[in-house]
Amino acid sequence: MTLLFPISMAMTAYFCLSLGFILMKAGIGWLRRGKTKDLAYYRLLALWVVGLIITNIYGVPSALALRHLPAHLVSVFAGWGIVVLLILSRLILREKIYRSDFIYSLLIMVGIFFLHLHRTDLPDRGFSLSGLIVFGLIPVGLFVIGFLKIFPPPLKTAVMGSVSGLSAGVMIVALRILVQIYHYQVGRYFSSPFAYLYIGAALLSFTALQLAFKSGPMMITGPAQYSTTIVYPLIAAWLVFHQDLHLLPVSAVLLIMICVILILKKR
Repeated sequence: MTLLFPISMAMTAYFCLSLGFILMKAGIGWLRRGKTKDLAYYRLLALWVVGLIITNIYGVPSALALRHLPAHLVSVFAGWGIVVLLILSRLILREKIYRSDFIYSLLIMVGIFFLHLHRTDLPDRGFSLSGLIVFGLIPVGLFVIGFLKIFPPPLKTAVMGSVSGLSAGVMIVALRILVQIYHYQVGRYFSSPFAYLYIGAALLSFTALQLAFKSGPMMITGPAQYSTTIVYPLIAAWLVFHQDLHLLPVSAVLLIMICVILILKKR
């Protein structure tokens, strides 16, 4: 099979995430209205629910992509998600977008292209359980730290966005392990503890994302969330799956990360 199918599935997955995030951010005001359940409340709630549904569609094309690409390569398509996020933030949320954002977004896509020049298959040679435990606990610890009052609101938004992204990285790795062990026998997934790792990471990612939506703009939350989603499974490739990392993909990811940081600096 050519790379066209898994790449298109990965792009579809992150398009769904970006669109869902934007709609949830647009409707997050329903949480602030308290007991005032007027027409505006239900309109915001409906928008938020539609965003939630679209976000959860992400798992289907992501699983199809993971069948043919390793987890850290699928996660790099979060860079494409940032491009979608930029456009939709302007069109739907009316947030200010800078010209340089589009330059950095183009460079993110260049990073994705060069990363795929060094595509390697992830061998079925097992994984490190201890590495997976450490990998899964890091976003939990950062989530707890995020409640400390030492962080000003913009930094708290970035921290919670990062927790959401790290947790999404854990979801990708857990799903990869499930696909690796059971292939597409979905009914057998729920007999495995890795399914509950996926569910726990999904809940943490969702909770942290809502807190980020409430505390700051989308263009702080989104890039922080996506950049950590890009990097974290790359760490898993080494820490959990014992895969060698090479200069070209690492350099491509660094380019993506630098571009994300420059986008955030404007905020």
